[in-house]
Amino acid sequence: MSDSKTSENTILEEILDDLQKRFSANIISIFGIGSYFDDSLPKDWIKNDLDIIVIVKSLEPIPKPNWTDVRYEKKEIDDHKVWLGFNTLDAYQDKQAFETQSFSNYEWSLLDLKLPENSKLLYGQDIRDQLPDISEVIFDYDDILVRSLYHLDKSFKEAIVSKNMDASMQQFSKGVFKFGFYLCIYFDKSFRFTSIRAIANKIEQLSKQGIVNEKALEFVKDSIFFRRTRYFTKEYIQLRSSFILHVFSLIGKGKLHRKMKFEELVTFLENTFGGLSHLIEFVQNIKKRYYQLKSE
Repeated sequence: MSDSKTSENTILEEILDDLQKRFSANIISIFGIGSYFDDSLPKDWIKNDLDIIVIVKSLEPIPKPNWTDVRYEKKEIDDHKVWLGFNTLDAYQDKQAFETQSFSNYEWSLLDLKLPENSKLLYGQDIRDQLPDISEVIFDYDDILVRSLYHLDKSFKEAIVSKNMDASMQQFSKGVFKFGFYLCIYFDKSFRFTSIRAIANKIEQLSKQGIVNEKALEFVKDSIFFRRTRYFTKEYIQLRSSFILHVFSLIGKGKLHRKMKFEELVTFLENTFGGLSHLIEFVQNIKKRYYQLKSE
């Protein structure tokens, strides 16, 4: 067994031991979600983020930040970023209750836990059969789309404010994958997977069928390459601009679940997560450049 694998196991054991020591009587289940727990990904996939969902009987014993009722914890162990989300089983059975307990999209979160392909049971009871049927799940396309836009906006913030280009690229790749998921569930209402490999395979299928533009597949492939190497195959700033232009063009042409022209798009961005200021500036610069070229 390699040292890195031993280290990963030790980190996970440390997290689980700590959770059991602090909340053992309250814990129903612990699930690992996201790429860290996805064994279908290539061996060279860089897995530095651990996303863990803790299903508890009650949220009362769980500490919370002063500014929200959502129970979560963020920590760093070695070079790994750990995110712990605490939810009750009842919340997964009722969307409105879930939205009081989590920042995440309800449908995405439900798929994560419901299917073994999307998550890994790490501790406790397997509660999947107690979760709602996902065959008739109704997706909130607005909410899923804006979560992709949120990560794109954050990619600007990380680069401009935090001066952290690696974090910026990480956020960009998250935005690409979430937009890919959006395309999958919009164009194939039966799609139920949240893993990056499943999303990439579906985008490739949709591209071959002529349902989505080949550019969508190229952006996903570029982001996959980044997750394996920490590099993009193209110049990053130009790649990010091209992707955002691609998304906004689809929205402007009505190729997605809603059609928005300039003013409506700006309003949409202003009302998303308290305002996506960097994307708003990006859109305004596009408009400014358009009229400059028109007047030349």
